[in-house]
Amino acid sequence: MAAALRGIDPEAHTQPLAAYGNANMRLALRGLEPKTTDPCLAGWPLRVVPSLGHLPVTGISNGAVDRSVYGWIADGYGRSTVKNSLAVLVRVMEQARRDGLIETNPAYARGWQSEYSKAEDELDAPAPWR
Repeated sequence: MAAALRGIDPEAHTQPLAAYGNANMRLALRGLEPKTTDPCLAGWPLRVVPSLGHLPVTGISNGAVDRSVYGWIADGYGRSTVKNSLAVLVRVMEQARRDGLIETNPAYARGWQSEYSKAEDELDAPAPWR
């Protein structure tokens, strides 16, 4: 109801992230160089949409983003792949913020890089039974 009072279409307010992102990707990525745009776009259909695309834009939380990012890490994706996937999500969610659908961008994930250090430490550590 509050969104309708602000002039936001109720359908846009409940639109799944995948549909919103696909419809607004050009705006979300404006200003990026093609060499940056291409890696970001690769992460959208391969990681972002499968993990968060079914959720309404307004229903995406910091926790949902964190779980997705940690899932990508657990699936073995490298730092640059995760960074590029997160970058396109940040930009799409920032467009949603500019459109008035959300007040803050939940895609600004912090601390995910440390997960790589933890995984590397675990791989380097000798097994306790040796």
